Amino acid sequence: MTDKLFDQRVGARLQALREEKGLSLGELATLSGVSKAMIARVEKAQSSATAALLGRLCAGLGARLSAVIEEADQPAERLSRRAEQGLWRDPQTGYLRRQVSPPGAVSGIEIAAIELPPGAEISYQAWAANAYAQQLLMLEGELTLTIGETLYALCEGDCIDFDVQRPNSFANDGKEVARYLIIIRKG
Repeated sequence: MTDKLFDQRVGARLQALREEKGLSLGELATLSGVSKAMIARVEKAQSSATAALLGRLCAGLGARLSAVIEEADQPAERLSRRAEQGLWRDPQTGYLRRQVSPPGAVSGIEIAAIELPPGAEISYQAWAANAYAQQLLMLEGELTLTIGETLYALCEGDCIDFDVQRPNSFANDGKEVARYLIIIRKG
């Protein structure tokens, strides 16, 4: 394995551990004594971490250094079988979210398959922290996506790239279930 690939896997593993614990970059910086900028560079594989730096980050995360290294040294291929993918249904709207991506994907890409029943609407406030960009790919049905003040009428095959720094609303005004993918590049 190349050093760059190993750095990417270590960075992805550290970011996954930080996010699992619900820590911001600033909180991990306080716990580890490593600057936010350096943590971000390591997570994005823009900088190779020294053993001492990794030790400090692992201590801040409450993780064993060996576990981070072992995880990073695993093959990049991870399989997520449909039968094992996590499902969550919103009891109020019937919104169904299937987590398609394998857990701990080193690619930094997260894919979720969504089913939004007819008449349902899901709204999200703007994200103030850890904002990210995403793409939505319509698979079936129709969807009205509102980003800030702008409305987009989406149908099968349409793809839109947008962020969560403005309020977003997903509405199915049609008579059929709207099925779409959300693709997020973490970090």
